[in-house]
Amino acid sequence: MNLIRRFLGYIVPSVDPDISKQIDRMSMRNIHRISMIILAFESLSFVVFLFANARSFGHNEIVTTICVAYCLLMCGLAVFFSKKMMEKKDLTRSECITFKVFFFVVFSLWAIFTDYRHYKVGEQMLTFYSVNLIMTCFIIFKPWIGLILSGSSYLVLYLTLYFFDRAAGIEPLNFIVLAFLTIACNAVHYHSHIYSCKKERTLLDTNQALEEASRRDGLTGLRNRLALEKDARDTSGDHMTAFMIDINYFKEINDQHGHVVGDQILKETSSILKKLFPSARYYRYGGDEFLVLTYRPAQDNYGANTYDFIHEASGVKVSLSIGSAQGDPASYYELFLLVSEADKALYMVKERTHSVECGGHERRKMV
Repeated sequence: MNLIRRFLGYIVPSVDPDISKQIDRMSMRNIHRISMIILAFESLSFVVFLFANARSFGHNEIVTTICVAYCLLMCGLAVFFSKKMMEKKDLTRSECITFKVFFFVVFSLWAIFTDYRHYKVGEQMLTFYSVNLIMTCFIIFKPWIGLILSGSSYLVLYLTLYFFDRAAGIEPLNFIVLAFLTIACNAVHYHSHIYSCKKERTLLDTNQALEEASRRDGLTGLRNRLALEKDARDTSGDHMTAFMIDINYFKEINDQHGHVVGDQILKETSSILKKLFPSARYYRYGGDEFLVLTYRPAQDNYGANTYDFIHEASGVKVSLSIGSAQGDPASYYELFLLVSEADKALYMVKERTHSVECGGHERRKMV
């Protein structure tokens, strides 16, 4: 029973919808490319055929012309529709399956008819096997669909030859082995694409995680300057307020209480900023400086230019200076001009808070 379940799981696999969509798009690209190649090859062969039989154009030549014209028409349609489907952003699974099945059926029927004509005059049947090889290599079907389509095409060919002369020129065992190999190759082909798509997704997710990590400050979890550089390129001209925040006398905090306490204060400051400026973008601008960008109306933002809190673990009194600037930056350059204005406003605040009149010297004696 376990072996049967594994076999059924292989034939009817459960696949992530995103991977199925990726495989379908890959099939569309393959159909587009192979159709263009066949179209070019058959066109050239047709020109050579017409040139060689220009003086003796009989019934067989007319039938051959009709077969080649059918092939050229189907290839042209396949090129056209596969291109249209690749351009669609909302391509559905049913559309892909329908198109792939249609492509398989029309070319299999053409191959069966062509090889039936070859069989009747004692020639080798190469077209059908070539078409099946192309289908197996370039069109990616789920194993159970490939089983039905390939099995049916081999059965139709065999029955066609059987009704002609009981398929006297066919060795049944060899025919069955070829059909089995075609079906097996299609299944292996499909599962190999599932594996490669999963590996590609894992690699993509890893790269995205690494890219995201490179744009995050490792201590506070806020965005860093690299993230700001990227975000600035998406500036759209909406009204914005930029806040530059600095921890007053942070060097003295580190000197008197150690870098462990200093790191804890940086992390707590980042949490406080999220409460003071909700629905904003937060950056650790550098050292003990932070940048907040918000699209909220000015009156909805924190209005004071200072904020004090006590770091409970150490009892250190912490004071923040806050400078702000408003504008409608429409470009990378204009955004950094706005940040520069907020930075200037911050230093004006720091000049006041660090002055003797505001108790600047007393603030150096941290509690």
